[in-house]
Amino acid sequence: MTRSRLAAAAALSALLFASACSDTDDGGSEGSSSGSGGSDSGSQTSSAAESDTVTAAPEGVASVSLEEAQDIATNLLSTAAQVQNGDGEEIADDAESAYRGHTYYAALAADELEAVEGKPERRDLISDPVEPNVLAISREDGQSPLLILVQTVPDSGAPELFVLSSPDDDPDRFRIAWWAPMLPGTDIGSFDRRSVGSPVVRQGAGDLSRSPRRAFTQLAELVDYPRAEDPAQIKTNGYAPQVREAAQKQADEVSEQARFSEKNALRTQTYTFYREDGSAVSFAALKRESEFDVRDGMELTPPEAFLAFEDDESITARARLDSYVYAALTIPQDDSRPEMIAAREQLINAAGS
Repeated sequence: MTRSRLAAAAALSALLFASACSDTDDGGSEGSSSGSGGSDSGSQTSSAAESDTVTAAPEGVASVSLEEAQDIATNLLSTAAQVQNGDGEEIADDAESAYRGHTYYAALAADELEAVEGKPERRDLISDPVEPNVLAISREDGQSPLLILVQTVPDSGAPELFVLSSPDDDPDRFRIAWWAPMLPGTDIGSFDRRSVGSPVVRQGAGDLSRSPRRAFTQLAELVDYPRAEDPAQIKTNGYAPQVREAAQKQADEVSEQARFSEKNALRTQTYTFYREDGSAVSFAALKRESEFDVRDGMELTPPEAFLAFEDDESITARARLDSYVYAALTIPQDDSRPEMIAAREQLINAAGS
């Protein structure tokens, strides 16, 4: 029986943030990675709600006060750091307090993978406290979820963005709904004053050139393998070419033993904040399924990351790795291209036989 090694097609972030790549495959030039903190006099940065239609007037009031938003962010991100510091069953309560839905499952999966990838350096929250910068707060519009966009700037590596959401105005119900590091050469832009809040997209395309859901669906098609014919043009600052290159390499390595495909789809809600200039920044997670259909008489040897979820050291029929791809896109009002400004991948499950 012919054997070949199966590579875990996840977690490209280390590659992406180690070096900035020219985006020759999907066009555009790069800027500088940045995200400015929120003064309340006008210049800020914004996050996403779950659809698209501005439901608030140009002037209004933020759904959460700046002081309260700062406290919520500090508490949640500190709890998330405790999750990263902990291990196994001891993190369960903190994970439920910090995350909700897919981000909760992604945090538990990351903990499972620490046995393979190693545990991150422990953070001492006394000497190195979390210092979040609130960039934008959703404007009060009588709808949910309430949203807060936050940025942190670590001592090394790229700035990180976080979307915090709550179904109501109870500060204890906020959770981390999305997070990812910014891509090199990107800028999140400016938002309305935090005291008046930023309008968010609730459904449709609103004042944008396309709806956030359509933009993320187009991004998914752009990174599928095999690649879709004539995909939409999105500036990805090097991300899409690297994903396609990794998929092609994986397909080539197992071509004699298995047929490889990779499908991405939007499986979560979107969170979209309008920026000060009328464009928007939207946040969502794609679900990626990397599938191996083993040819008759062939066998694949799974990597350690696969074995963290599935105790099968010999794959003779099929295998699948599931990942979440956390992405942030800027969406213009005109016909110019959306731009990907942040990305993170997390392997969450594997199965095979």
